[in-house]
Amino acid sequence: MNVPGRYRNLHSGWRRLIVAVFLTLVLVGMGYAFLPADRDIGVVTENLPFYSLPFGKNPFAPGEWKTPDGTLVNWRGVPSARNCAECHRQEFMEWNTSLHAVSDLDSIYDASVRRNAGRAHAAAGIGDQKGRWCESCHNPLGTLTGAVNPIIAVQETEAIEEGVSCIVCHTATHPEPLAGNGALTSRINGYFRHLHEGLIMAAPSRHARDMQARRVSPHMGESGLCGACHTEIRPTEVNGQHRMDFQTTFEEWRKSDFPAKGVHCQDCHMARDPGAYITALKRGERPPRGVSHRLVGGNYLLTNPHLPDDLVIALRGGPPTGINRFFDRDEYMRMLDITHQQVEGLLKSAAEVEVESRMGKPGTLKIRVRVSNTGAGHALPTGPLDQRHMWLEVKVLDSAGETVFHSGAFDTETGRTDASAVMWVKRMEDKDGRLDLRHTLFDVERLNYPRRPIPAGGSQLVNYDVPLPAGSPEPYRVQARLWYRIAFQEILDNVKEEGLGDHTDVIIPPLLMATSETVSMPAARLAVLTDRSEGRP
Repeated sequence: MNVPGRYRNLHSGWRRLIVAVFLTLVLVGMGYAFLPADRDIGVVTENLPFYSLPFGKNPFAPGEWKTPDGTLVNWRGVPSARNCAECHRQEFMEWNTSLHAVSDLDSIYDASVRRNAGRAHAAAGIGDQKGRWCESCHNPLGTLTGAVNPIIAVQETEAIEEGVSCIVCHTATHPEPLAGNGALTSRINGYFRHLHEGLIMAAPSRHARDMQARRVSPHMGESGLCGACHTEIRPTEVNGQHRMDFQTTFEEWRKSDFPAKGVHCQDCHMARDPGAYITALKRGERPPRGVSHRLVGGNYLLTNPHLPDDLVIALRGGPPTGINRFFDRDEYMRMLDITHQQVEGLLKSAAEVEVESRMGKPGTLKIRVRVSNTGAGHALPTGPLDQRHMWLEVKVLDSAGETVFHSGAFDTETGRTDASAVMWVKRMEDKDGRLDLRHTLFDVERLNYPRRPIPAGGSQLVNYDVPLPAGSPEPYRVQARLWYRIAFQEILDNVKEEGLGDHTDVIIPPLLMATSETVSMPAARLAVLTDRSEGRP
């Protein structure tokens, strides 16, 4: 029977309801209100052939995942996000445009983990096994099922390729955010495979409990769940005699004022409109908490549908799961564009810039720029700071419109930033002191910050003493811009080197977070800015 498109969902809904009523009657007649959630399907994979355990009996080491019985997850029992889409289409579409949906397929990440596992000196012949440290967060299902192994031991299913999918978070318990790198306990083995939607409708409250709805599992709305992966600690099993803290986003949040206010990661990053939500928080308001599964963060590159020649699809690792079944290309691109706009809104709500200037001694201009973290519940920037970085661009023009000073210019032809720029970044060096801009984390020996990230609610003052050309006409107009960039240009060399495509002609663009402008002023006004930055009234 051909059902017209506008009635298809209605027809499907009635069919589901009839099945649900029938199954409810059957289950009640048999004495069951619902099926037990902890019953296993198939054999729990305990002794997987050819699975390598160089770090002892823990199958997930050097990652931090756990399972209740300490065994691998049965790969046959892992449902795809497409199963959830049958009833939760909106949430599925939102998630499908997120970075979580491509956390393992993302070409930039994929090339980086291949470089670490195969080319880093510290790989030491067991790079794939050491790679479980990275894959615990980027490829959790691959890690949990045993797919992250030098020899293929399980089938590569669509579910395993879906990154941080529905089942990963909705079966995760006991977060240990200060341990990092997937420090969660997975209960996937305790769930039925391909549970019929009729059974779900027969006992929806049980399904809500099994899938850990926030109202029954409060940790689903708490920062600890996010912190288990947004804390990155390299253990000694990977390299070195001491652990190295590469990413501290959860700890930054924990030390901020946000926990006392009851504001968690999910409140901002899963808001229906993150930028608007943060702006309301800055006004002292607490808007109602809506929920979106776009999981908006700082990656404006892999959410940008306006890149040329479907580049965003290539960088995301190929077509999204469920295409031409639940949606077509045009709908996906529209949804991706909404996610991209929200990413930009989030970033632009995070910081503010204030610039003031005055004439100094003859022939000089004194400039002071305050950069404030007014919207983020963690430091700015945050995350993998060997790649994600911010910098200041300061430009001075005389009254004739001529540029007399320019620091922090970005070259759109080469993707390089002026070396004189004031930059917030984490410099990583290998044992020979070579700066690494290709995310070879296995080999990092030393870390240093040219300038520390700005904590939540904090600010930093940057001073410039600008020599002025003789005869340049006053007054001087001063522009200050705060830029953010997701990665350095060198990261694309990994993609080419690992055979995942040659995108080295693509310039990774920066994003303008905040801007301010002023005209040179008397010294007294500048002193006010200095007093405020030092906490004086």
